[in-house]
This record gives sequence, C-alpha cells and structure tokens, in this order.
Amino acid sequence: PDVGRDDVDPHFRHLFAQISGNDSQISAFELQQILDKVVTQSKNIVTNTGTFSCGLQNLTCSVCCVSGSDVRTDGFSLQTCRNIISLLDTDGSSTLGLREFHTLWMKIQRYLDVFKNHDSNGSGSMSSHEMRAALAEAGFQVNSTVIQEIVGRYADRSFAIDFDGFVGCLIRLEMLFKIFRTLDKQNQGQIQLDLQQWLCLAIN
Repeated sequence: PDVGRDDVDPHFRHLFAQISGNDSQISAFELQQILDKVVTQSKNIVTNTGTFSCGLQNLTCSVCCVSGSDVRTDGFSLQTCRNIISLLDTDGSSTLGLREFHTLWMKIQRYLDVFKNHDSNGSGSMSSHEMRAALAEAGFQVNSTVIQEIVGRYADRSFAIDFDGFVGCLIRLEMLFKIFRTLDKQNQGQIQLDLQQWLCLAIN
C-alpha cells in the first residue's frame, strides 16, 4: 500500500532523520548496513558519525527489535539492497526517502512474521517444504519448478534458506510479478518480449 507522509509517526520520522543523514535519503550501501544491523543486533557498526550509529540503534530497538537468535543470516547482499531500492523507489532517485523506507520497514516486519510462522522446527532458516508454504502466505503462488529454482539460487549446501535470502527472494519475486503485470496489458497471463525488453528484465 502507498504510504503518505501523515502515515509515518513522528518517532519513526525522527529516527529516519538520524540514520539518513543530511540528504534525507538512504542509498543501497547505507541500506545494507542498516538491514545487517537490524537482523543481527550487532553492537558495533562501521560508521563515520555517532549520530548514525545512535539513530540506527534506536531504530533497531524501537521499530523491529529482531533477535539474532531467532533467525539465521549471513548478511544482506548489496544486490538485494539494490533490488529493494529498485522496487520501492518512486521518484527515480535510486535511494529511499522517508515514505519509501517506511514502506520497506513494514515489508520487513511482514516478512519476519511469515518467516517465523513457517520455520516449524525453530532452525532459524527455511527448508524447501517450509518455503513453499511461506511463499503462499506472502502472496506468491508458484509451481514446483520455480521452487526448485529458488532453492538452487538462495539455499545453502544443506538446502536451507536464511532470513536475508528469504527477503532477497521475496523482493525479487515482487519485482518480477510487478514487471510481468506491467507488460501483460491484456491480463492474459502471458507476455511477449523483444530483445531489449528481455535484456532490461534480465539485468534488473
């Protein structure tokens, strides 16, 4: 759903101002740092300003407060963060502003709830079986072939998908569904692409 400025509470707006710096925008590099901090609750973060570190700690505790023992993660990739910005960037700035970041935060909280709901054995990761049900709850109906491709791309050697992989997968799926629906102008469930369209889709 679209988020208006009035939908963002003053406390979140204040915390965003602390972590976004003078430009009030969050780049892919900054987003990677923020997400890694949130899911691990690491006490140390490489930063050039104490304000950023303080604001990020407050955001971690006040908005999401994810315990590192609840989910497994080896850190968000820069590509995932770029995909997030590509999906949510509404003004073409290649960064996230206040409302865009608030939308992301709601997504992360939603993804975390889905992840925990379907991590049936409390391992902190998703098996391929758990992943199928989790994707369905998140709104993505995909067949077994797609599930196999997802596991092949996002799972580790034991075929488990950790939280950052889970988020990366859902963001990628949302992007692909969005692009498909944009190109499927007749709502026929199929599209035709020329070479340049395919290249743009593949690179994105």
